[in-house]
Amino acid sequence: MATSTLVNHRGAREVGFEELAQVPTPPATATWFPIPHHQVFQSVADTLHGAGFGVRQTRLSLTRDGARFFGTLDLSTPVSDGINLAVGVRNSIDKSFPIGFCCGTRVFVCDNLSFTSEVVVSKKHTRFGAERYLEGISHAVSGLHQYKEGAAQWIGRMQHWDLSEDAANSYLLQAFERGVIGIRMLPLVLKERRHPRLDDYRPRTGWSLWNCFTDVIGRTRQKASPAEAALSTIRLQKLLAPPLTLDAECSPTDHADSSGEGGDVPAALVPGE
Repeated sequence: MATSTLVNHRGAREVGFEELAQVPTPPATATWFPIPHHQVFQSVADTLHGAGFGVRQTRLSLTRDGARFFGTLDLSTPVSDGINLAVGVRNSIDKSFPIGFCCGTRVFVCDNLSFTSEVVVSKKHTRFGAERYLEGISHAVSGLHQYKEGAAQWIGRMQHWDLSEDAANSYLLQAFERGVIGIRMLPLVLKERRHPRLDDYRPRTGWSLWNCFTDVIGRTRQKASPAEAALSTIRLQKLLAPPLTLDAECSPTDHADSSGEGGDVPAALVPGE
């Protein structure tokens, strides 16, 4: 799926649900039927609750004078020790992008949020867009348990994937070349790798390198541009993918697919439309 489907939000500000509900929705046209931001968010929250998923924390943000919304819900469902499921939801009322839903994880020891599937559900603002979005959300939420199992396996392989300094440096360079991180972020990730602030970053594994990346992405992009931060972690997951077998260390190109991106990306629960 093309990475352009997550629109970058710059200058975002965090808001509460009451403020989100007060954002005025423009009138519909003959072909475009915008949906209020709070309705999109509440649909996800209600569907998760109905399926038995508890929500530990929500973060809601607006940009472009309230025209674009991006929110995250940290769930109480554990994926691994200290790591829980999280979902992201987005909406626009300026025709910039369709309604969207994606899934990922939150690492609580360092508060690192990452999304390993891109837009899981994506529906246009058409006459029946809201109904189809609800159907897609229900389908996606019903598959979260399966997603959790796949995510747990992926995290386990990352935690047992030994990386030499040369391999780690190669991934750092490729992350910069592919636009996962910018020139100002590169030395920050390198510093976390070489002089880790947290014990979880000390092992020389793919998982510790992943957390060095997501730590910096969170500190530099999450507040000002949460959707861009989500997109960065999606791109990172496509690059920093562990080999299918861990009996030997692989270079960054040993398990890349023909497109030049790392393979073994967890499949989307519902294909975007």
